[in-house]
Formats: sequence, C-alpha cells, structure tokens
Amino acid sequence: RSRYGARGGRGGGRGFDSWRDKPLRVRVASVEVRPEWQALDGSNASEDFTMALPQMDKLKTDDEPTGEDVGAVGNVYFASKVVDKASVRSALPLKKLAEPKPLHFPTIDDPVIKKLASQGKAQIFTTDLALAVLMSAPRSVISWDLVVQRSGSSLFIDIREGSSVYDTTVNETAQDAPDDENKEQAMNSMTALAAEAGYINYCYLMQCLDGSTAPTPLDPTSAPVAFDTPLPAGKGFRYRRWQLEDDLAMVVRCEIDGAMATKDGSTAFITCKALNEFDAKVSGIDWRQKLESQRAAVLANELKNNRNKLARWTCQALLAGVDYMKLGFISRVHSKDNTNHVILQSQVYRPEEFAKQIDLKTENMWGITRTVTKRLLQLPIEDHQALCKYLMLKDPNKPTVHMYKVPADAFDFEVEEEEGDAMQEDDNDSDFD
Repeated sequence: RSRYGARGGRGGGRGFDSWRDKPLRVRVASVEVRPEWQALDGSNASEDFTMALPQMDKLKTDDEPTGEDVGAVGNVYFASKVVDKASVRSALPLKKLAEPKPLHFPTIDDPVIKKLASQGKAQIFTTDLALAVLMSAPRSVISWDLVVQRSGSSLFIDIREGSSVYDTTVNETAQDAPDDENKEQAMNSMTALAAEAGYINYCYLMQCLDGSTAPTPLDPTSAPVAFDTPLPAGKGFRYRRWQLEDDLAMVVRCEIDGAMATKDGSTAFITCKALNEFDAKVSGIDWRQKLESQRAAVLANELKNNRNKLARWTCQALLAGVDYMKLGFISRVHSKDNTNHVILQSQVYRPEEFAKQIDLKTENMWGITRTVTKRLLQLPIEDHQALCKYLMLKDPNKPTVHMYKVPADAFDFEVEEEEGDAMQEDDNDSDFD
C-alpha cells in the first residue's frame, strides 16, 4: 500500500522546473485511525496529550540515569572475522538467506517482565526499539506508532504487530526522499527500499556471526525462563533498569546481536547494523570511490539522509549497554539490480563515541524519556477496566504525536485481516497476467 498520496503543487505555471515546483507530499499514517478511537486532544472534554516534536527536541536532563542489569535470557553467537576482511577492492558477496518474520514479543506478555512488575522493580516497561523510537522522535519524518497499555500502576510501551517501526527506512531524512508514486522506478520506491534494507540487515547480521560454534549464554548463572514460544538459538535479551526519579523506575528489554572475544580474553557484546547504497547518483556519493579514502564524508552523507535511522540504532546500542556497534556498508552489485549485494566494508564503533559523531545528545534522549513517560502515567484510566490501551501516533505530515484511547482488543486481528485482504487483491490483480 502506498504511503504517499498526490496533492497539487506550489508555484505552477512559472514555466521552469525547480524544487519549488515539486508537489507537496501527503503521507499517510502508519495505521488507520478508526472512528471508535477517542482522540485525547482536548476535544470532547478530554485532556490534551498531543506532543510537539520541536518541543521534545529541546528537552534535556542534567542528571542522566545509569542503567543496571536486572536479568538476561537466551544466548548469542560469537562474531565471525570473515566480514571484517571485506573491502572495496575485495568486496564480499552478501549471502542470500530466508528472512524470518520479525519476532513480536510484547513486554506485557514477557514472563521476566511480569515477574519484575509483580516485585515492584519498576513502573514502566518497554523494549529498546520502542524506547529508541521515542528518543529519536524529533528526527523522524514518516509516521510511526506505539502501543501504550496501563495495568494497575504499571505502564507497558510496545510496538504493534506488523508495525512499520520494524521496517528499515532508507533516505527518510533526505531532501528528495523516496516515495511510492514513481511506477517507473518501483524498485527504488520507499516501500521497496525499506524491504530491501530490512533483508540486507538480516543477512548481514547472520553473516557477521559464526553459527558453526555453540552460542554463549548472556548470563550462565540465570535460571531458565519458560516462554510461550521458545527463543531461537542466537537470540538473547538483556533486561536493564533505570531510576528516572526517586519514585519512578523503568525496565527495558534490550536485544543483543552477538559477542566477540577481546584481546584480554573477556567477552564483549555487540549489535550489528547495515547501511546500504542503492544508487550513487541518488545518494550523492559513490561508496566505491570514497569509502576507503573519505569514510567520514560517506558517513556524513548517510547522516544527512538517514538521521532518524542512525539515531535509533545508536539509542538501541546505548540502552543495551553493548561494548561495540558493528556497522556494515552494503551496496548493490549493479544499481539496477536490487537482489544481489556485496559487503564493501565493516566498521566497529563504541556507541558513546558514535553518538557524538552523529550529534545524538544523551541528555536529550533521557530528557524525552523522563518527560514523556511521566506524561503517559497521567493517561486516564477507568476503574472497571483491568487494562487500558492507547496508541501514540506520529502525524504523517506534521511534527506532532497524537494520542488515542483504543479498545482493549485493538490490533489483535489486524495482521490476519490485512493478509486476507492482500490475498484477495492478489487473486483479482496479478502482476503476471
């Protein structure tokens, strides 16, 4: 489904082409607002919970909280050194793998978090990805949404199943960001590029790890946890706690991608992400010519085009407390072929140092977290409801976040309905007729 619509342009009839003649883009929301949802915007005697991103960008805290580990489950593979040898001159083919469906595991269903909540360890529970969306929200352009649930004194912030938050955006913050309107360049549309980037990130992560050896547990001393769906081999979660204020604490479930042995024999943990080049003419810099001689220029250009994505990745690494971020530079073999890719380079960064490089201020990250979570704890609750559900929705066309009160069963069957609709559309309109 296209996330952009068409609307009349500005400055028509002047007889020349310029950026001023481009039609205004009208993006659509990441989720359709239903009539039965109650907008908490100050109308109909409701309190206004609308948030402005420019104001969030100004928030900061002088006393940043320090995270502490309160649990860990699962295991991770050690990193392979093969991808580290890739270079522009000796590019390494990216192995094609079958990409699984993103693991959707709400915190409210997590037995570890249920136990921590029952013990009163915190009032707020969320995941590294969901919190990273909030922390980097001022950099976002396209629409996103998060599910907020109140159960007693506990607040759970999760990602909706099938949400676009799971997508890996490409050139979201570029001056000429991709859209879905140009049918002649379908493989470079926003949706196609996001699918390609997501697949690249999965394949790069798998290629970064040595699956031939036994995975190492994140915490060998932790007792086994019975999950409804057992975690696959190589999947590990670290649970970390922050004291935001004297009477306000937060637990975040963070995902660890892998491990690596250090020179002193200890084990360091890592996250692995991949930037991808699809057309040098569009991005403005040819990686094959500049990556090895002017890597800083390449990274600066990526920061200009992908400010939100890089900020999210860095926030996740900082929250997880990993020692290193491994960043891969992946390019198409040919710009007209979006199915074959090569690894041109891999770089390892300390998350704290990389945050400074991309001008991601931790005082702003925690200022946003503290202010937004305190506000969410003021959401109206009804005595007869054991669970109250809300939706935070970033406006697709304005730097604004809206809040809606939604039914307790909202989104439970959305994925199945969409899949059924898609199957019906495929039957009626085949691309291979």
